[in-house]
Amino acid sequence: MILATYLPIFRAHELRIFQKNVEMLRPDQVLVCVDYFFDERQRDMLRLYLPPGASLIVGNWRNRTSCLLRLVDVIAREGDGLVVDSDVVLAGEFPEINRWVEEPLYHVAEAPWRHRRVVRVERRGGVDVYYWRIKALWSRYMQVFVGPKLAVRIKKRLLLDVKPVLDVVESMDPLLASVIADETTLGVVYDRAGIAEVPFVVACRHYPHGSYPKAPEDRALRKRIYAKALWLFFRRLGYWPPALRYLLTYVAQSLR
Repeated sequence: MILATYLPIFRAHELRIFQKNVEMLRPDQVLVCVDYFFDERQRDMLRLYLPPGASLIVGNWRNRTSCLLRLVDVIAREGDGLVVDSDVVLAGEFPEINRWVEEPLYHVAEAPWRHRRVVRVERRGGVDVYYWRIKALWSRYMQVFVGPKLAVRIKKRLLLDVKPVLDVVESMDPLLASVIADETTLGVVYDRAGIAEVPFVVACRHYPHGSYPKAPEDRALRKRIYAKALWLFFRRLGYWPPALRYLLTYVAQSLR
């Protein structure tokens, strides 16, 4: 099994949190994707935190999607792996839960999401499995969204084409690309592969990184940037209902 994580280099210390998952699962391969990497001398800093024998994927994309989709692509081709957020520790009972859940793909959450997009709940062994509906194109928000995603477990080879989504994200201004949630970009990958629902289980603990500055926010500016980013993203991938919604939002915010 491949155990993977991803993070910007300024959160490299979180690899010590990730190490707890390595020690519990004892994977065949450890894979770490690091963003904001632009100088080979940065490897010296990473060596202080990397798990022994870990393989690296590095780049200077400045968005979460570029790392996540590269890891999902590797694991989907291999057919056995797990991507865990760098600030998340899996529950001690996760290996047993993994045996109970037979789906080829499922996610891991810290808590159940009480949302209308959770279409059903099924009991498997000793765990509840929640099913999240990925697409709701006419929804006010989260029109294409994978639901909770603190970890992504892939148990068999899947045909997931990440390249079109990566091409769109990496052709955008990095500021715009950085505000698009990777739950949205991964949702488009799943949707294009014909996946309508994502199962998820509650089996981890999240240690929030707290790296965002405690400074005043210009909410109007943030809404304008966010709307423009999603308008461009959905338009270029042919998702017209949300594209038009965000175009109208962007125009309205710009006129204020």
